[in-house]
Amino acid sequence: MTANPVLWSVHDVAPRTLDRCQTLIDLLRAGGVSEIAILVVPAGTWSEGQLATLQRWEHEGHLLGLHGWEHRAIAPRSIYHRLHSALFSRDVAEHLGRPHAELLDLLQRGLEWFKDAGLAPPRLYVPPAWALGAMTTDDVRDTPVRWVETLTGIYDAETRRHRRLPLAGFEADTSFRARFLRLSNRANALAALATRRPLRAAIHPNDLELALSSDLRRLIDAGHPSIRWSAAWGAPDADLT
Repeated sequence: MTANPVLWSVHDVAPRTLDRCQTLIDLLRAGGVSEIAILVVPAGTWSEGQLATLQRWEHEGHLLGLHGWEHRAIAPRSIYHRLHSALFSRDVAEHLGRPHAELLDLLQRGLEWFKDAGLAPPRLYVPPAWALGAMTTDDVRDTPVRWVETLTGIYDAETRRHRRLPLAGFEADTSFRARFLRLSNRANALAALATRRPLRAAIHPNDLELALSSDLRRLIDAGHPSIRWSAAWGAPDADLT
């Protein structure tokens, strides 16, 4: 897809999706990817064995990030939220329509959950559907979170820099979304090549069963170098693994 490095993430890691996420992580590891951002949705009932799996992934060198709280949106109230839901996020843009104070509470609950689960404090926060809503990147400054990923790229709270990075996704559960994502992925792969920046590849639990599964497998099998999140906004050839 592109000769540039790829920054990999597995989204929506929850009790009900853990087995499918394990399959994706195994597939990426077999393809030579050494660091994966594993985005955890804390809400739900986690067994001791499932928490042990998260701890094992962390010990293997992956970056466990916080991915909202329950990954479910409230009923749309604004025209923007309705359009966002209809065209892009369905019912998962948890931040949209919620007041700022409530979003800060969700963030704090997620940080406390990581501690209670025996995990290191998350250094990455990715709002569901990449939609910050009323939250701002400044809101993570006094937390352990260093990176905030949005639709356009990655914000580094330590340096207060935002780096625009192309994004590829594969969650195509309708023919329209398959056509749209395939065109978008090609355009973003070309943008990564032209700007010599890493391509972000976001994988969701059902992607191997959906219309773009072959596109995803080709990207994994192509053997592109992966890049660590600590180098994602730096030089394109920094910290390659």
